[in-house]
Amino acid sequence: MIIILLFLVNFINADPLATQKTNELREMQLRDGIIELNSTGYFYYTMEFPRPYDIVIYFVAPSCKLCNDLNEHYQKVAKFYADSGALYKSESKRAVFFATMTFNDKNKQVFEQLGFISAPNLFISQPHIVFVPQDERERYLRDMKWTISYTDGTVTAHKFLEFINKRTGRQVDYKASTSEALTVIGVLLGALTFGGLIFIIARPLFLNPKLWFIGSIIIFITCLAGVVYNIIHNVPFFSQNNRGGLQWKTNSGRQQLGFEGLFLSLGMTFVGLTMVLIMKFKVLVKHQKLSIFIERFIYVALFAAIFIFIQFVEENYRQKSHYNPIYWPPKHYIKGPLNRDQGNSF
Repeated sequence: MIIILLFLVNFINADPLATQKTNELREMQLRDGIIELNSTGYFYYTMEFPRPYDIVIYFVAPSCKLCNDLNEHYQKVAKFYADSGALYKSESKRAVFFATMTFNDKNKQVFEQLGFISAPNLFISQPHIVFVPQDERERYLRDMKWTISYTDGTVTAHKFLEFINKRTGRQVDYKASTSEALTVIGVLLGALTFGGLIFIIARPLFLNPKLWFIGSIIIFITCLAGVVYNIIHNVPFFSQNNRGGLQWKTNSGRQQLGFEGLFLSLGMTFVGLTMVLIMKFKVLVKHQKLSIFIERFIYVALFAAIFIFIQFVEENYRQKSHYNPIYWPPKHYIKGPLNRDQGNSF
């Protein structure tokens, strides 16, 4: 009977307390832009029920250069969310608040509970974290936190938004400032004007089919390498590994360095152009007196080059993702006649 009465009292008091905590967080963010949490505030606002809201927390450390560099982008995202009305719940979405916590002796316990051994870290705390069993907490935290490092490339407000939107269920867009928009428009108009002048001056050159062939290859390589994405997100061409050495690719399916995309794109383009060369080889050497042995040797060398590059590209994609096409059929495939062999595909 006493347990039932306590449950009813807690149930009756839950709604006013939830509203109070939500209003307090909203007031702090509207006043300061970002909520500064200590360990007491963290446990009260995230771990004590009721809490009908999401909290995005940026964990930093004193004298952390990367933390300071990313702080401006984090503040931008917080403002985008506030301007979109995310500080208030909607019919299907919870309110979302943005906070930061600095590592010190008093807050050390929170960092340890979340498994943070470096900084900065981004963590999205949602109401059901209160009810997550201890044996499932590690998986939950892995999905909701992002330990940021230099191997992530250049982290911008776009990347913050992508990570946070996916977990809050909101679609808050990046809003460029007036100066950013005018800069983009100015660069675009300048490029169009310069391109028009070049076309007028060198019109015969631009009507040359060979130029269009070369240009299409360059465009293909650029698109396949993700150059435009790299420019927008300031992806570095190279990076450093944990030992301080040069790193030209990452093994993460969510990340790509500039050189990595360009190199694999060049490899794929090489394979395609080599196939074209094999088909056109007879036409290209029709005026040359080549022996049958030399011709066959060239064909074998071209096919070998294609095979080596395909193997190289496959191996790199295999390291980045569980889904990867392979040159050879899997060992468990049925072998036999053409109508039974699972290695055949049309």
